[in-house]
Amino acid sequence: MSTIVIILAITLACSVTAGCFFWYAMRHRLPLAKPLPFIIPPYRKLSNEERAAVECYVAQLGSQSQTLPSGASSSPDQLLLTPQSNNVYPVTRSITRYGLSTDEPHKWRYYLDAVEVHLPPLWEQHIAEENYVELIKTQTIPLVISLNGHSLTQYSWEAPALTLMVRATGQNASIRKEEGENIELLGVRKESAEEYALSRPDGMREAVAICIAMLLFFISLGGSIVLMPWLILAGVAIIAVSVWFIYRRPSENDLREIHCLRGAPKRWGLFSESNQGQVSNISLGIIDLIYPPHWQPYAAQDLGQITEIDIYLNRQVVRQGRFLSLQDEVRNFPIQRWRKNVVLAIGSLILLPLLIGWIPISMPLKLSLAWIKGTESLQVTQVSDLEKASLHVGDSLKVNGSGMCSIPATYQGNRSYAFMPFDCSAMYWNNAEPLPLLPCDIIDKATALLDTTSMQLHSQSSTDPKLNPQLATAIHKSGMILLDDFSDIVQKTQDLCSQEQDCVRLKNALVNLGNAKDWQTLAHRANSGVQDGMKVLLRPVSAEALENLVNTATSSFFYRETRRAAEALNSLPRGGFLILSDEGRQFVNHSAPAVSLFDYNAPDQWSELQRLSGMLLHTPFSASGIITSITTDANGTRHIALHSEPDSLTLWRYLASSLLLLVLVLSLVINSLLALRRMHRHHMRLMEIHQYYEKCFNHSLSDIQTVRPMF
Repeated sequence: MSTIVIILAITLACSVTAGCFFWYAMRHRLPLAKPLPFIIPPYRKLSNEERAAVECYVAQLGSQSQTLPSGASSSPDQLLLTPQSNNVYPVTRSITRYGLSTDEPHKWRYYLDAVEVHLPPLWEQHIAEENYVELIKTQTIPLVISLNGHSLTQYSWEAPALTLMVRATGQNASIRKEEGENIELLGVRKESAEEYALSRPDGMREAVAICIAMLLFFISLGGSIVLMPWLILAGVAIIAVSVWFIYRRPSENDLREIHCLRGAPKRWGLFSESNQGQVSNISLGIIDLIYPPHWQPYAAQDLGQITEIDIYLNRQVVRQGRFLSLQDEVRNFPIQRWRKNVVLAIGSLILLPLLIGWIPISMPLKLSLAWIKGTESLQVTQVSDLEKASLHVGDSLKVNGSGMCSIPATYQGNRSYAFMPFDCSAMYWNNAEPLPLLPCDIIDKATALLDTTSMQLHSQSSTDPKLNPQLATAIHKSGMILLDDFSDIVQKTQDLCSQEQDCVRLKNALVNLGNAKDWQTLAHRANSGVQDGMKVLLRPVSAEALENLVNTATSSFFYRETRRAAEALNSLPRGGFLILSDEGRQFVNHSAPAVSLFDYNAPDQWSELQRLSGMLLHTPFSASGIITSITTDANGTRHIALHSEPDSLTLWRYLASSLLLLVLVLSLVINSLLALRRMHRHHMRLMEIHQYYEKCFNHSLSDIQTVRPMF
């Protein structure tokens, strides 16, 4: 078993180490190209000829970086081949292109859907409406190696024409020159923290990881001591990494580039293509702009006017004109991330019942609260000393004295009682004299009936001098049984079963044996002496039946009187203490009986109760532990519950259970409130943004209308 535990611990440690290494490697890896969403398997491998052509093209492009018209936004040194470059992906797509008139010549971009690709510059003339393209992944941007039948293996023969093309082109040459539609590139900047917050993950993965960490804490509380530190360490590491990911500031590599442009936006599309993601078909030169959906009523305000517009490389607009700005929106109306709070609240709600149901939490919670307040240690041997002491939950108490084992009013079905009907895990301790077990007249009458019946049915020789010895010998040889004092059985039955509803079956049997009309007549004869000396001859079967009837009738009286006597022993004087163990530990040193009281037959139960009473009504006891509760009942008796003092491991488990319970409750309450509040703020945010823009644009128009009459 220990070997398995060690193997599991080593496996867990290796998993945590591998996870940290993988996270570090992924965090510090070189930037890779974005995944290609339009690729549908299968793909083929790059041939040796194609690989040589690709390597030659990349090297040639790097050497001519100062004079060669670039076919993509990425610099040549970024086109570095990777192991993934061996896969060739064929697709059929339209190619989207746009250009900027800037001080730097030939800034052209080519897109397949929303993914930017590098297109060799001499292939621009071969672009059609639908293009069969083969491309490979590089470190940053996919490279087109084949376009509509033109392969990069022949491109090396066209390379000498590049220099002539460069010389033939002017400083501001462009693939499509739109008259009067020049766009001025003001600069390129990194997105701000507010703009980055719009695309930042909402923290759901980190919230799920935190819930898993809390689950590890829960498992550690009930698991092996060997795995406990490893599980706690893994949970703490997961929470630390998750919190860091949630609240970390973006690095420079995380921030995307934003191009700041100046131009006159107009309502047209790039090459008459319709873009499904944008709210209106507005273009800046030949660049189709994609606006946030809630900008639809306001994006047309700047049509036909020279306007400064900031866009991402995927043509998403982040700022336009004086008022439209995602950065201002986030600054004035913060984004409400409510999904992670919902995940944390649900995780806490699931773990709470598990913690409360599977791990006893009441005791750790009581003791943790008591230890926070401060505890004391007390040892007493006299009732008066305990009465004077100031007791609090969490205090350590040790009591030595002589008291009485309690008799519970109700017995718990999930535990056993060694000294039934006494419970020696709860001791009455006071200065009053214990109540003795009083003699019982009914028990005496039942015992007398049993004795006389047994003596007459099982007599080996007749003691009646009036009986002929020869007749007695003949009866004995015949197997018959002679009741030589039948009236004595009737009288003792009448004494015990004085009520009419008592011993009905026994009375009917005696009436039949006595040949009487009814029980009253038979009892009257026996009491008046009419039946003195009456003998009854019984067959063995009849004798056995009579004995069973007597045993049954007397058993009910024994059972009833035994329970009454036990209940009477629990009638204690006012005051004193009831010191009990909440774990069911016995406070006495007596050995437990081999047979429980109520497993004895009826007559023996009374004698066993007498023996236990003499031993446990006033017996030495020793109780020690930590006080978990102090109450006072209606009789003025103070009930003090004790729990055995925990060892260091149990103590840490108690503290950890209480801390985890507190964390789960706080997480459930706080995250539920935050989720409700943020959901409400999320629904109100768009309305407030609309109101903000309405106020901005209406205020601007009113200013213009106010100024206009002055001209």
